[in-house]
Amino acid sequence: MTVEGDVGVVELRVDVERTRVEAGLVLEARVGGRRARAEVTGTHGVVRVEVADPDLWWPRGYGEQTLYDVELTLHHGSAPLDVWRRRVGFRSVGLDTSADAHGSGFTLVVNGERLFARGVNWIPDDVFPSRVTRERYRKRLRQAAHAGVDLVRVWGGGIYESEDFYDACDELGLLVWQDFPFACAAYPEEQPLRGEVEAEARENVVRLMPHPSLVLWNGNNENLWGFRDWGWEERLTGDSWGEGYYLGMLPRVVGELDPTRPYTAGSPWSGSWERHPNDPAHGTHHSWEVWNRQDYAEYRSEVPRFVAEFGWQAPPAHATLRRALPDEELAADSPGMLHHQKAEDGNGKLERGLARHFPLPQGDFDRWHYLTQVNQARAVATGVEHWRSHWPVCAGTIVWQLNDCWPVTSWAAIDGDGREKPLYHELRRLYADRLLTLQVRDGRLVSAAVNQSAEPWTGPLTLRRLTVEGDVVGTATLELAVGARSVGVVPVPAELEPAGAKEFLVADAGGLPAPDASGGAGRAAGGGRLRAVHFPVADRDFALPRPEFTVDVTGGAVTVTARTLVRDLLLQADRLDPGARADRGLVTLLPGERVTIGVEGWETPDAAAARAALYCQEPAR
Repeated sequence: MTVEGDVGVVELRVDVERTRVEAGLVLEARVGGRRARAEVTGTHGVVRVEVADPDLWWPRGYGEQTLYDVELTLHHGSAPLDVWRRRVGFRSVGLDTSADAHGSGFTLVVNGERLFARGVNWIPDDVFPSRVTRERYRKRLRQAAHAGVDLVRVWGGGIYESEDFYDACDELGLLVWQDFPFACAAYPEEQPLRGEVEAEARENVVRLMPHPSLVLWNGNNENLWGFRDWGWEERLTGDSWGEGYYLGMLPRVVGELDPTRPYTAGSPWSGSWERHPNDPAHGTHHSWEVWNRQDYAEYRSEVPRFVAEFGWQAPPAHATLRRALPDEELAADSPGMLHHQKAEDGNGKLERGLARHFPLPQGDFDRWHYLTQVNQARAVATGVEHWRSHWPVCAGTIVWQLNDCWPVTSWAAIDGDGREKPLYHELRRLYADRLLTLQVRDGRLVSAAVNQSAEPWTGPLTLRRLTVEGDVVGTATLELAVGARSVGVVPVPAELEPAGAKEFLVADAGGLPAPDASGGAGRAAGGGRLRAVHFPVADRDFALPRPEFTVDVTGGAVTVTARTLVRDLLLQADRLDPGARADRGLVTLLPGERVTIGVEGWETPDAAAARAALYCQEPAR
């Protein structure tokens, strides 16, 4: 529902079948303690209710998700004939695509607030949609919200989801970008398909438009790009392929039925055929050259206006593989693993991606499994850190993808059995209101501090240049002063830039208070402190010591205390029990630091089992 000045407006329309029209039909609407009535004229009736100074609906992280009950009753005389009830929220939404010095933008604006969208792509959560219950929707979407996500894109290769999905997004403050169901293919525009397409679009626009979480209609996934780059134009030789839907029919339907919401013709789309559809300087961009052909460091080579798809693969959790392949001796190229890898040359891309950063584990599936999951988290982190730090030029990232529909090696953060990969926990860091990073820009090392919270971020920024043994080579304390909803960039003093294979840089700053800070003796990793670590060489070239640490188990927690540098420590909780879940993912510990990892669903805690389920980087053999 819309906001006009200080007034919230609900406008409700009823269409009555001609054969059933009777004299004296009246509409009555109730919302927010206000009531309005209007007569049905002919076969149509519209009633408008104005609610003074309504509480607004906001995306999570920006305010409350206030919802109002709406009741619409059709009367004949004093007798009610039918009743329609929904919940709505009052908010305004816009899409700023104006031109600037960098090209043309793509920035969502809700209630006048310009947003950097922290998004994930959503696919059907099961190959059999009927198995996706209301509770399952809510669990998966709560996982998204817990990871800091504020936008969910319903991908055009999937389905229109049930009301339960959109209800949950309304309540959780998750913005919904809704694709019309066209993806990666040419669609004929002749009858009778054209009529079916319009009827389906009209039905679903009307069905979904009451949801305040829905902020954008998108015509298709990759079809405009496909026409230009995938040889369609030559093969179609003038046949229709869907352009008339995306640039004609669908914007007309949205404009007629849901004019308060923005529409975009496709993703990616640069806004005009005068530019390449996937031009990073204009509109939305899909970044797939990296996964398909390049090192993920190449994410840093450009700053798109809005990254609507990018991602990196990793296998599902170990317990998920064991359930799906119970009798198989697991290997990266075992028959079952290959069957559960549907990307073109997927394993080849995984191996080439690993080889650029890590020594390849030969014949060790568990190490391969761990390192591919680390690499997935690293790849996505490289992109999000870079693009978020270039706000407001870049106004959003939508990771491909949040969830999965079967137990497959894929780009998902949550696997097909609902288990969270390390990427999921990395998203919690990357999509937090405050993000501290170390990046190389123009040949110089800088600290980029991203502050998406409503309060300024001020305080000391501590930089330490360390040796692999943990000795401090140099230190400095600088001052952070980052305004609300903005980014601050602080150059690292030249004398603190690490060099060679035996040094690295650590940056620490105060973050927002966190409830899971470790306590007790020794220094704790985590808590309200934010940290960024920069290694000047690839992992395979760094002189990593053989990791040494102690493990203590108390109740539902595993505490690890590092005696050496321990990089990318991960507790694979599903190896303790298929139903177990850890509350954090990858963590790097300096000598003397410790971390406490909460574990749910582990009925027989045991220190030896915990140690066996802990993985970290090892020195090259």
